[in-house]
Amino acid sequence: MRMERGSRGQAKAIWSFAGIAALAALVAGIGARAQGESGKFAPPDVTAANGIAFPMDAAKAGMVSFVVRMDPGGNVQELQVLQDTPPLTAPAREGLKRWTFQPAKVNGNSVASIFPVHVVFNPYNPGGTSVTGGGPRVPPAVPSNLSNWLPPQVRMASYAFYPPNSQVQGTVVLSVSVDKWGHVSGIRVVYGVQPLVEAATEAVKQWGFQPAMRSGETGPGKLCIAFVFQRNLS
Repeated sequence: MRMERGSRGQAKAIWSFAGIAALAALVAGIGARAQGESGKFAPPDVTAANGIAFPMDAAKAGMVSFVVRMDPGGNVQELQVLQDTPPLTAPAREGLKRWTFQPAKVNGNSVASIFPVHVVFNPYNPGGTSVTGGGPRVPPAVPSNLSNWLPPQVRMASYAFYPPNSQVQGTVVLSVSVDKWGHVSGIRVVYGVQPLVEAATEAVKQWGFQPAMRSGETGPGKLCIAFVFQRNLS
């Protein structure tokens, strides 16, 4: 009988230990998944674009900035003007209405997102001719109350040098990746033709950025920069 009681006690002890071990494994698994969730984030992006019209007979240059708000399906809910530069804002907005976007993903699941788009109406400055007034005005920061993720911010901008000996005009749209230190880590051409693509790409490499922020920490992110090259008005 004492042997039986001892066996029962040992069995209870074994089961108690097993239960504690299982609970500890469960907690550890939840913690690991939670840490994984914070790292499995893919920023939103622009997937397709087309040209933006330079206002007829407009000699003004400058930058118009938007915050694109999209639902988890990538459908644009709002084009919020971050920097208004009349008369350039209206054609920029009309152009963006025909673009398509990809929302951010958390653990592979699409979520509602915000995405900055900066449209530079570039002056006709063949061969690097100096531009009166310097580069485009830097837009204000994306408001921090729009999302718990803040995309990269523009801190310094410049116009592109219009290719010398060229009469090409049109739009170049670039998806720009910025690393957690604020450096350009990649440039993907979404829309555009040479030699304007090369001119726009070289210009963006000279821009300055503040990295994206998520959960209070810097991280990689993306933004869109478009250049609309003006025809020769002379």
